[in-house]
Amino acid sequence: MSQALWQQLPAFLTHIDLPNWPSWLGIVGASSAVSSIAVLSMLGLRNRIILRRERRDVALEVAVSLEGYARECRSMMHRADWAREEVARLGNGDAAKSATLPRFSFPERIQWIRLSHRVVSELRDFPANVHAGRSDLDAFAEFGDPSAYCEEVSLESAKAARDALVLARETRRKHGCVPWRPGAKDADLTRELMTFISIANEKRQAHQDPFGQRRSAQRSSHSASDAGEPAIAPQ
Repeated sequence: MSQALWQQLPAFLTHIDLPNWPSWLGIVGASSAVSSIAVLSMLGLRNRIILRRERRDVALEVAVSLEGYARECRSMMHRADWAREEVARLGNGDAAKSATLPRFSFPERIQWIRLSHRVVSELRDFPANVHAGRSDLDAFAEFGDPSAYCEEVSLESAKAARDALVLARETRRKHGCVPWRPGAKDADLTRELMTFISIANEKRQAHQDPFGQRRSAQRSSHSASDAGEPAIAPQ
């Protein structure tokens, strides 16, 4: 069939007005340019859609790993409380050795190149912070009281879990992932962590306040004595 078309081509060319060939070439060139632009636009749109989907998948995997770590930290909080009770019951610190801030690392399969440099920097800081917290606890365990060490493990685990959930929520929001829908067991996890941290900070403040109140009372007593006023003894 193609051979027949080639045979008919000279006859077709004889019916074309040669002076109008530039116009024909211009029309054909413009049509080709429009077609090329349309094809490139469609390819670019498809690539952007694929890139956005891949970025969202990577962000979702990051968020899921952070949320899993938060649940692991909550389990360590309960284990640390059990270890503290065992230390008080047995009178030795063997049970405290089982309590420590859980390790954390992102899955190796995560393709960080899909995410922006700023987002990657924020995410990569979290494992480093966890490692620093573990190092501080190890130093405390070497010289500190086992019961106090267990309390520190519970508090640091709660803080790490809170930070992990915040980072996971922000990662989902920035990349258009669906919000986290925890099951019944984890429905109140965020509130549980915030309540625990608040109570622990209040206990720590209460342990520090008597010394601060005593120093304040002493300063008031000295000031009153210098002014010639009778000193009021602290109750």
